[in-house]
Amino acid sequence: MILGVLLLLSVCVSIDYADDTITSEPIEPNVTNCTLIGGVHYDNVIVNRSKGHIESYNVVTVKPKYPTISMWAKPSVRSSYSYRWYKKTFIDYCPHCHRYNVLLKNPKGVPEREYTCRRCGADYCAVTGKEKFSWSHYYLRRP
Repeated sequence: MILGVLLLLSVCVSIDYADDTITSEPIEPNVTNCTLIGGVHYDNVIVNRSKGHIESYNVVTVKPKYPTISMWAKPSVRSSYSYRWYKKTFIDYCPHCHRYNVLLKNPKGVPEREYTCRRCGADYCAVTGKEKFSWSHYYLRRP
């Protein structure tokens, strides 16, 4: 058992030594235009292989594109908004039935205007995004 561990240790040390001899040679930094790591774009990445780390980069985050919906409306639930026209944009997603592209713009003809889900029938204020029940805690999401 001890002999097997010593053999494995000697193999690891020799691989580590070979890796050091390869990276100790002077190599010019590698410059790339754009690198995608974990959903984040890094522009102008400079990788210094002799040091083994990234020296300089600019981070450009990319947000996923969701379908949006917007319209002019007045608040139709109790809120801090004054009763005037606002143009608000929300993600076209119903938090009740968990589906995208299901919100309709004011199908019932409400004077303040509202969003209604075509699948489950839930009504949302077009200004605050809150469901139109006082006890509800469902809100439309902002982009």
